[in-house]
Amino acid sequence: MTEISLTRDLFGKLEIPGERLVGVYGPNHSIRPGLGDEDLRERIRNPVGASPLREMARGARNVLVVTDDITRQTPLHRVLPPLIEELAEAGVPREGIRFLIGLGTHRAMTDEEITRKFGEDIPPKYPVTNHIWDDPKELASLGVCDLGFEVLVNRLVTETDFLIAVGSIIPHATAGFSGGGKSIMPGVCGEATIEATHWAALDYGMGEILANFDNRVREAAVSVCRQVGLRFIVNTIMCEEGKVFDLVAGDVEEAHRLGTERCLDVYGVAVEDAADVVVAEAFPTDIDLRQAIKAVCSADIVCRDGGVIILPADCPEGVSPQFPDFSRYGFRDPEGLFRAVEAGEFTQKLLAYTLVAIGRIISKRVKGILVSAHVGEAEAERMGFLWAPSLQEAADRAMEMTGPGSRVMVLKEAGEIIPRIRAVGAGAR
Repeated sequence: MTEISLTRDLFGKLEIPGERLVGVYGPNHSIRPGLGDEDLRERIRNPVGASPLREMARGARNVLVVTDDITRQTPLHRVLPPLIEELAEAGVPREGIRFLIGLGTHRAMTDEEITRKFGEDIPPKYPVTNHIWDDPKELASLGVCDLGFEVLVNRLVTETDFLIAVGSIIPHATAGFSGGGKSIMPGVCGEATIEATHWAALDYGMGEILANFDNRVREAAVSVCRQVGLRFIVNTIMCEEGKVFDLVAGDVEEAHRLGTERCLDVYGVAVEDAADVVVAEAFPTDIDLRQAIKAVCSADIVCRDGGVIILPADCPEGVSPQFPDFSRYGFRDPEGLFRAVEAGEFTQKLLAYTLVAIGRIISKRVKGILVSAHVGEAEAERMGFLWAPSLQEAADRAMEMTGPGSRVMVLKEAGEIIPRIRAVGAGAR
């Protein structure tokens, strides 16, 4: 037997017969020690594809910095001070700098969370505002984007002299990678635009868009960023325990492209073959189930047809506080829900996107088993998951379901990695 521990020991140890184990894979955290503050400052001062910020922002009196939220690991308390130093060198007055948290449709950050993420020094000195995505009065129209839908964006973005976006880069199922132009679209867009952006990603299979830089969704987001005047990005690539593996700054496309290449040094994982059972650890993207199922996207690439994906997910905030209907509809009938949206019979498009995308995996191609202390058996099964009280019971059940010759793979921090199969077996994605 091979004993396996996940990143967090919330679900118990896992024992798998050695001959049935394909492998245990996770981010390459050991590739480089975390960068120090002076390293971060140096990278911000020497951008990619752009002039130094201290030169670009000269003459600006009103600077808006869009940041990510508490669901991302970007250490704003370390990244923002050298950014503010650059703006000061450019002559931007302190009262001319403000921060907008790009929530998408996530819940607003609390004051305590803002202090934890931004640090104790920034919130008292600068306005820090949660993006309001569901109030038309807070939004401005940019017209129709390259994907064919109207872009509604936070008014603050259109009213600033100089726009900056700060975030982190990880593989992402909607735009290929997070960071870059995604900070603006959909990060600070209105609900209809966020819905339409995600819906457009359903035109692609998971293997076509996840961790692929060249895709139409990302390109459309960059076009919108150029339109609103996004001049500078700062994107970190994180590694274990909140350490910064690398940082890129500069142009929304050139710097982001370089950052995605660096990202794959950490989160790109070469695996030997597909597996019949894939354990996909949801940490650190498991604040709720709607976030946790990002791990299913990575597992989909390496799970054989007819296999089982096991999702260990803490979900301290339950299924989805923002979308009470999430568990009501679940993943049971993705094509029926897709047709209802296309016919205009179901209007919660963003909700439907997630249910369709994941439903096409766990209700049609494979089975899914959820392991969570905060989402119970009845609720999980109502949504289309099987459920187990421990990781070992889930694995035993999955191996029984897939037969005596089936093989098991474990993906640590699966919500952020991108597995690539060296030798593609039958039924792999």
